[in-house]
Amino acid sequence: MASARRGGRILLIGLACIVAVFVVAVGVLSTVDLNFLKPRIVAAVKQATGRDLALNGPIGIRLGLPPRVEVRDATFANPPGYSRPFMASVERLDLGVALLPLLSHRYVVDQLILVRPDIKLETNAKGQPNWQFTPSPAGAPPTPAAAPGAGGSPAVIGIRLVRIQDARIAYRDGQTGKETALAVTRLEAKAASADAPLHLTADAAYNGAPFSVVADTGSLARLQDAAATTPWALAVTLTSGQARLAVNGTLTHPMQGRGYALTIDGQVPDTTALTPFTPGIALPPLHDVKFDAKAADKGGPIPEISGLTVHVGSSDLSGTMAGLRLDKLDVIGPALDQPITVNAAAHVRDAPLTVAATLGKPALLIPHSGPSEPYPVNATAQAAGASFTAKGTIANPAAPSGVAIALTGNVPDLAALSALAGRPLPPLKTVTFKASLADAPGGFAKGVALHGLQLTTSAGDVAGEVAAGFGKPPSVNADLKSNRLDADALLAAIGKPAPTPAGQAAAPKAAPPPPAPPPAAPARSGRLFPDQPIPFDLLRLANADLRLKIADLHYGGADYRAIDTRAVLRDGKLAVDPFVADLPQGHLAGKLSADATAPNPAVALTVRAPGLAVRPLLAALGQPAYASGNIEVDTDVRGAGKSPHAIAASLDGYLGLAMAGGTIDNRLLSSAMPQIMGKLNMLEMAKGQTSELRCFAVRLDLQHGVGTFRALALSTSLLTMDGGGTVNLGEETMALKLRPQGRIGGKEVVVPMTASGPIRTPSVAIDSVGAAESNIGALAGALGGGNTPLGALGGLLGGAGSAAPGDVCPAALAVARGGKAPPPAAAHPQAAAPPQPAKRPETPNPAGLLRQLFR
Repeated sequence: MASARRGGRILLIGLACIVAVFVVAVGVLSTVDLNFLKPRIVAAVKQATGRDLALNGPIGIRLGLPPRVEVRDATFANPPGYSRPFMASVERLDLGVALLPLLSHRYVVDQLILVRPDIKLETNAKGQPNWQFTPSPAGAPPTPAAAPGAGGSPAVIGIRLVRIQDARIAYRDGQTGKETALAVTRLEAKAASADAPLHLTADAAYNGAPFSVVADTGSLARLQDAAATTPWALAVTLTSGQARLAVNGTLTHPMQGRGYALTIDGQVPDTTALTPFTPGIALPPLHDVKFDAKAADKGGPIPEISGLTVHVGSSDLSGTMAGLRLDKLDVIGPALDQPITVNAAAHVRDAPLTVAATLGKPALLIPHSGPSEPYPVNATAQAAGASFTAKGTIANPAAPSGVAIALTGNVPDLAALSALAGRPLPPLKTVTFKASLADAPGGFAKGVALHGLQLTTSAGDVAGEVAAGFGKPPSVNADLKSNRLDADALLAAIGKPAPTPAGQAAAPKAAPPPPAPPPAAPARSGRLFPDQPIPFDLLRLANADLRLKIADLHYGGADYRAIDTRAVLRDGKLAVDPFVADLPQGHLAGKLSADATAPNPAVALTVRAPGLAVRPLLAALGQPAYASGNIEVDTDVRGAGKSPHAIAASLDGYLGLAMAGGTIDNRLLSSAMPQIMGKLNMLEMAKGQTSELRCFAVRLDLQHGVGTFRALALSTSLLTMDGGGTVNLGEETMALKLRPQGRIGGKEVVVPMTASGPIRTPSVAIDSVGAAESNIGALAGALGGGNTPLGALGGLLGGAGSAAPGDVCPAALAVARGGKAPPPAAAHPQAAAPPQPAKRPETPNPAGLLRQLFR
């Protein structure tokens, strides 16, 4: 009993001594000025990091259990070449470490308070980061020996309270100047002990977008125990506005981020609200987004994802695609080794669209060294009664390469898809499409191809191969064939009238009147051949090899058969050769070349067409049906230059046009030759509907832009005229002599004329001397008769017996066709003009003389 009392007294004395020592120690520390340690602290930091630490405020100790050290106004320097002098600063640091746990080699932060810490991580213009430290040349401070613990284990650090107020952490890219910032208004972490769970809350903003975090984790002691295998709990919820992301689960090795088994779920009412969190990435405006998944660490390079579900509600995506509104989108991925299904419904400009797809296992998208299997694709889309499918495989989806996907389409009425296309589509019926999609050698990055293309419509069909290369320059290759193309049906489908068949032109009364030609254009200062540069540079942007064969092309009511053409564009040189076709009245053959590599690009054109229907040709040129019949074309011209005017001024070769039979709109004559028709007083007469065309013939030989007419003739039921002369395409001038023919009193007469000066506005004059020499007898006989002095003069000059001008067509047509003019035909009595009644005509006045010529 006495010994027990003695032991109790000893214990009380011991405790009293400890308290006394503690009181004395606190008293001593309260009187110690720790600022004398500043130089040693600054020197130690400099030696360890090579940076300057500035302790601008005082260092003090606050009494309490435990006592706390307080530091004010401290900055940590940046190296030279960064955006500001200091890397980090803090307004106040308040640190208290529990004393008793130190006896068991445990460091427990009883309280750590940071007020307005400011940390800026950045790189300089060379990309070097400021968080890499270079110790002082004097060498790093010696590493202190670890205090021995139980079994030599490292010390355990715990916290009871950590509070951060008004913190700012920023990152700046010194090469781009782009900066992101995290502002922490408040962060607080609490734990009852190092073995107790940790609770953390924070309110912060990233690039100005506020968010909050609530987290509950396992103990800090378990977190630091690398040998432990018990699960470490983790539950984190991040919210920003109405958006929420939650992560729950456990980690076996939390410090290494391994051995995790987590569930992830979230909801985002509007993804655009998250734009500040994804700098550089424009998020689509999706609404009512919900997702959940499971992620587990199975020892592989990426997490094992399972139970993935994603739902997107009604979203207006018209900013991404005009008129697009997503009704819903659902994505389901049960596991990495199971297929993914995608179902979507949308409206495009009020037209419904649905998409359903089954894709391959996500695991096939993960690069790995073992054997791989093809990635399957099976997708179907339906809209406005049309359906489209894509089914096949991708051998290497990561590249991607080895693509073999069959594409099909079935469109009952193409016009029904106008809303999806955003433009009116022609009402083509029963459109079907088939092709096999493949990649170029080297993968999709090199190019894409459509093999076995088959396109059929109510207006015809096309089949063949198409390939596009994505190199420099890009390229397009196509080899297409068609059994039948109804161009008239296509034109009608797109709302453009097809040209009237040539055979219907002979009955103008049955056909609607042709549109009135535009009035004669007033004189302009611009050139006939413009000086605007031709964009030859476009020929250097890409390479192409295009081949097209059409067995039967129905156009303008006529059938053109055996069309065969090939266009090759390579390194700025274009060659269209051949271009051949069997026309309704003959065969067409031609070729075209252009070389854009020369300083003055060279152009050459050759056309041989024994019979080309005029009406479809005018329609193809966008002109009204001014004429009908068939025209023969024979031309071979070459030139060089950067503009139409330069090319015209350098043309060499020839142009031959021949036309026999058909009709011509009289208004075209008055519009095309206003000066000549006006001089002949025929503008009023030309207001009729049409005239029969007997012949039209042109043969123009060109040398350095100057053309000489070897043949120039026009003969209609209204006007007959031939002539010759020259035309200068460079100066755009002409010098022609024309010979219009007419009749007076049964006599055929010629009225020689000259047309000279600018091609647009030539000066036209009657050659009075030539007219008198050619027709004085005919005029005198017609005006005065044989019994008058004027008539007798005509007889003396050979008026009554003078030779008629004759038919200009045969000789002119022969020359235009590349031959020589035939010898003059012998006069036949049957060709003479019929005798006129013996009636003395009234003498016309001079102003009406020329009008009488052509009545």
